[in-house]
Amino acid sequence: MSFRWRLMGALVLTAVCAAVGTYLLTLRSVGEQFDTYRAQERRVAAQDAAVWLAQYWEAQGSWVGVQQYFRPQFSLYVGGELVYQESRMGQLLLLNRDLEVVACADESMLGRCPATDDRLGERVERAGVPIVVNEERVGTVVPLETVDLTPIEEDFLASVQRATLIGGSVALAVAAILGTMIAMQLSAPLRQLIQATDRIARGELSHRVPWRRRDETGRLALAMNHMAEVLQRSENARQQLLTDVAHELRTPLTVIQGNLEAMMDGVFPLTADSLSSVYEETLHLGSLIEELRDLTLAEGGRLRLDREPLDLGTLVQGTCEGLRPAATEQQVSLEVDAAEGIWVLADRRRIRQVVANLLSNALRFSPEGGSITVTCYRGDGEVEVSVADRGSGIPPEDLPHVFERFYKADASRADAGSGLGLAIAREIVHAHGGRIWAESELGQGTRLTFTLPLADQQAPA
Repeated sequence: MSFRWRLMGALVLTAVCAAVGTYLLTLRSVGEQFDTYRAQERRVAAQDAAVWLAQYWEAQGSWVGVQQYFRPQFSLYVGGELVYQESRMGQLLLLNRDLEVVACADESMLGRCPATDDRLGERVERAGVPIVVNEERVGTVVPLETVDLTPIEEDFLASVQRATLIGGSVALAVAAILGTMIAMQLSAPLRQLIQATDRIARGELSHRVPWRRRDETGRLALAMNHMAEVLQRSENARQQLLTDVAHELRTPLTVIQGNLEAMMDGVFPLTADSLSSVYEETLHLGSLIEELRDLTLAEGGRLRLDREPLDLGTLVQGTCEGLRPAATEQQVSLEVDAAEGIWVLADRRRIRQVVANLLSNALRFSPEGGSITVTCYRGDGEVEVSVADRGSGIPPEDLPHVFERFYKADASRADAGSGLGLAIAREIVHAHGGRIWAESELGQGTRLTFTLPLADQQAPA
């Protein structure tokens, strides 16, 4: 059974239960209130009759002849047929001072006494109204507990029952119509979502669900569109990664293949010098593969980090000293301002890799006679490391992409690198709970900065 029919059935069933419950509760409430009204009416009638009967006693001195006032005097005819007949005193009975019934519309009650009739005694005790003349009780008026309804009362209750039944039926019909409309409105977006899910599952990642509602279904459609967008970006990134990897691997493989073919054909002599170029390309190929592996593990959250207390200032100084010969060879001055005793909880090898990648990037784009400044200082709950060069700078349109894999701001340079160093640095820093960013100005140089939480501010992983 589809969602629409189940929802319609649930709404209609709820409406039926509500209508039936309302009908039964209304009839019960009206019946109870009507019985209360009848009892109060008889009680008031008994009190009024007690005043009149007291006057009768004062005038007659006895109850002789009072029975005639309890005989039927009111008749109701419908279509020429008598349907109801009652006297003004028809709902009462009169007891004398000896508690014997001396007047009643039902003549079978005459002569009965509460002393011998427990039911009558209980009624007299509960609802009897005394008739007092000159401070002497000369009788008692008791309202009869009529069980049967009069035709007028029956007609009134029947009209209430019909009105309640008609109102419940109308409410049920309206609920069914509204339930159908609501079910259609709710199921239509769900059908669109199901169709969109099927299309996305078939690979149509560009498909989007049209949404104009601001309720839960609208938010679900928005989440579905966001999921499709993320999947599309992931697929585009995967395809771009495969293309970039193939391109990056092609160059060293082509060099290796060309040199080996030349040696096999006798064009190049098989010497240590000729083999050294092949060996260097294999090292480059191995380095590229290792960098790809590190980046893949980091992006997947599977990069292993051996965290330990680490003096970051000392590590930065040591890394800079290791790259100082390369800077000297390029005639680039390297200045280091790193205070010792700044402790972080980090993987020594990975953080050294980050600093080396930033320094290598700065050396790659520093001109001869240029300078590089490396600083490491304590901040507010974190330590900040910056590597600034005095190169040509990065164009503003390229700056947001410098940490993307295989992105090269100046791809024309032969020593532009693999394009993975900064991407790997970003993932390592993020894995340590830090931040990394780039600032650059054309003609003024570039500053690459990353932060790590201080050891007393970071919980061990």
